[in-house]
Amino acid sequence: MTGRLRPGTQAQAWTDVLIVTCIGALTTFLSGAQRWTGFNSPDSEFYASLALFGDDVAGRAIDPAYTTTRLGYIAPVRVLVTTLDPWIGFAIWRLVLITLIVGSLYALVRMVSTRQLAVLVSAAGALNTVVLSYVGNTYLTGTVMAGVLLLLALGAWPGLGSPSRAWLPALLSGATAAWLVMTNPYGFLLGLSMWFGLRTLVLVSAKDGRWRALARDTVLAAVGFGVVFSAFLLAGRVIFPGRSWLGTYLDWNARLDYSVFVGDPDVWQRDVALLVPAAAVVVALIALALGGSRRAAIVAVAVAVLNWVFTFGYLWLVPGPWLEAPTYVALLWPGALAAVALSFASIVGRRSLGPAGWITGLLALPFVLWAGRWELDLTGVQGLAIALVMLVLVAAAALLVRRSESPSGRVTAVSVVLALAAMTVGAQVLQNGRGLLGIYGQFPFRAAYVDFQAEHLMRAKAAAEEFVLAQTAPDDVVGVWTDADRLTSGIAAMQLWSNYNAVGYSATLTPEETERLEQVKPSALAMYAPSRDQIYAFWQSLPARAGASVPECTTVPFLGIGSPEAHVCVTHLAWP
Repeated sequence: MTGRLRPGTQAQAWTDVLIVTCIGALTTFLSGAQRWTGFNSPDSEFYASLALFGDDVAGRAIDPAYTTTRLGYIAPVRVLVTTLDPWIGFAIWRLVLITLIVGSLYALVRMVSTRQLAVLVSAAGALNTVVLSYVGNTYLTGTVMAGVLLLLALGAWPGLGSPSRAWLPALLSGATAAWLVMTNPYGFLLGLSMWFGLRTLVLVSAKDGRWRALARDTVLAAVGFGVVFSAFLLAGRVIFPGRSWLGTYLDWNARLDYSVFVGDPDVWQRDVALLVPAAAVVVALIALALGGSRRAAIVAVAVAVLNWVFTFGYLWLVPGPWLEAPTYVALLWPGALAAVALSFASIVGRRSLGPAGWITGLLALPFVLWAGRWELDLTGVQGLAIALVMLVLVAAAALLVRRSESPSGRVTAVSVVLALAAMTVGAQVLQNGRGLLGIYGQFPFRAAYVDFQAEHLMRAKAAAEEFVLAQTAPDDVVGVWTDADRLTSGIAAMQLWSNYNAVGYSATLTPEETERLEQVKPSALAMYAPSRDQIYAFWQSLPARAGASVPECTTVPFLGIGSPEAHVCVTHLAWP
């Protein structure tokens, strides 16, 4: 996907691959971005634990729910963490995701513009705090973002580029779609809605052979989807033997009511971070009005608009936290980044930005990294002002390029890169300035660059889970309890702590919780709290008929719970 390559330019394609690899590596290792960026407890721990321990965790759970179906993340990461040192495995997956995001943005720009602009745009996208916050997290969002961006690049390829093999985009699109299905159905539907829009544009603009092309692409996409989907199903049987992916998915999809996850349905109206994907729509319209490549601008508008149309349409059809929880809000960013990338490509075209462009980009880099650490909350008025400045600079740059007599003039080059830098810096500030809104505040986006001891916490959680597994057997059914304030829920989540596996939420068992415990009859309990006194108080509240053994305990270093250590104990139950 390196553009309209002429015959004999295979070396240029390899150059592009090398550049993408270098940008991905530099972002990963030298940008100051954190390798671990916090957790959206408990879901992040679910997927980290299933990747690390597989069926050893799921098989012991009272009910592993739907989490074992998320094979698009679990399967490849499990291969990495079991083949290599676990922490190296997680790091490699992060590098893969960053490189996919960089490569997708680079390819979108390279189809219609220069290598220089592709480098600047893809580097700006890679340094984005929303991107780096989620690729460094074991929740599914980072993986979905990479998959959606890849699907967008593949969808745009036939219309903006010149694939040497006409069948390849559809085949790879089907494969990517299967990966997204196996990762997160919402992300799959979001990506597919934009992909269909791009493919429709290609078919509508085709002068002849459109129906033949449609039939060919449909078959090839189905083949790609079928092969990858089957491979993941096979991986699921290996990782979670005896579990049916389809049965689990259908059962839980019918049982889940996403509306119960809505805390504040209007929180999006106060979220200044959403001004970033909203600004992407305006940038695309600017490119359509003033850009040189009309086709690229039309694609940018289609992506930017469909990004929002799907989100609000799905929110109306399936009420849920799609514009409330940051893990889902972040899925607007792939479409926004792609639209901005194509808009700049449309504005610049094949013009070289020359040394002035490189110098301006290098001078802007410290400001991008500084803005990534922004920590002050913004008001709505402040957010709108920042967004307005971004858009004015983009419009001014587009006008200068359009009216410039010298396509490679220094003023033009500086204005373009300055506008791109303003978009990048402004986005960082808007994203970080959203604050901890609603019940889904979670970790701040500045965690992308600020060390919140996430790796330290993850290592402690993994050590705690290793202890629980060592104290139980594969045929045990393990119930989970945490302190009443849930300060240790992030550790307990490694054993799939949730409504389905928790035996109680009080400091001691209530009559209702005791009744449920006797119905489930787990053979062991894993108990987590900041102090052992809390654990023993709960243990003593267990009914005598449970036959609870004296707890075996360990401690792990842990921050933010009012104690330097968290305590983990396991008791075995001998029901009559």
